[in-house]
Amino acid sequence: MSVKKIIALVLSAIMILALAACTPKKSESEATDAVVKETVDEPTATAPAEETSPAEKKKIRVGFSSVAFFDEWCKNLATTFETLAATDEYSMFEPIVLDGNGDVEKQINTIESLIQQDCDYIAAQPLSGTEPALAEVNAAKIPLFCVDMVPSSDAGLTWTQVGVDEKEFGRIQARKLAEALPENATVCIVMNTLGMNSQIYRTAGFEEEIAALRPDIEILDKQTSESKTEKAMNLVEDWIQRFGEDGISAIVSQSQMSTQGIIESLRAHGLVGKVLVASVDCPTPAGGNWLAEGATIVDVFYDYEALVRGVYDAILAHEKDGSELPANIAISPLAVTIDNAADFQ
Repeated sequence: MSVKKIIALVLSAIMILALAACTPKKSESEATDAVVKETVDEPTATAPAEETSPAEKKKIRVGFSSVAFFDEWCKNLATTFETLAATDEYSMFEPIVLDGNGDVEKQINTIESLIQQDCDYIAAQPLSGTEPALAEVNAAKIPLFCVDMVPSSDAGLTWTQVGVDEKEFGRIQARKLAEALPENATVCIVMNTLGMNSQIYRTAGFEEEIAALRPDIEILDKQTSESKTEKAMNLVEDWIQRFGEDGISAIVSQSQMSTQGIIESLRAHGLVGKVLVASVDCPTPAGGNWLAEGATIVDVFYDYEALVRGVYDAILAHEKDGSELPANIAISPLAVTIDNAADFQ
């Protein structure tokens, strides 16, 4: 090959290299953008969103402060918050139930505990003296339900009352005894704790109704047993000593625990069925058994399940449409006698 051809080939190679060096390259960011664009433009399959099952939904936490578990009716009321929440109908509720043990300070502590446990709603059977704790519930903007009992003084409190006209208990007892007692009969009353609404209004209801229906009937005495069986027994023993075994025609009771004490004392003296007993709030089977043997003549029953349903149903309506909670939810007491006792077994 001649020298001229070699020189020409070398020059051609140099020119090719020079042109390659001058060609612009994509920047690193441009390359990345291209990759991202391709990724974005490329259609991807999206998994459908999973629906939350009812069990996974947030439950409505409802706290309940019972006045006392030692009273069987009150204990049944408290446990009904739990048993209803275990049903499909009310499975959206998560109840927290605490025992006030019949003590003001103890119940204040239970109400404050429910506030600290972030309850969405709080219900209570408030003893007189617990108003400061109820005020804390209002201050925390937690809706408050007063079930069966109400504060002795409203003190500017806001709550929904779930209960009954307490006088109606006494009226029903008076009507039944007015039918059954002989002329110039005598009656003693075993009252609930002094100052409680049930003590004040059940007593007034009985006294007003018996005076209107049977002015010949004399009320010999009325004392509180504080809804305790032993105290009720002691009261009846004292009355038998004072008035004699044939000096008392009937005894009016304002609680299940008092009724138990009354019957035990009468049984010890062979007076069951001879001294008529008008009772309230006796749960089955005890209430039915007492009626069957003639130990009681009437049991004015306050349906604890109806009370709890009243609370839960009001909350559900409020949660559904944001409507205001009602000021009052009325539950009617039921007169249970030997004729209809089987319906409550």
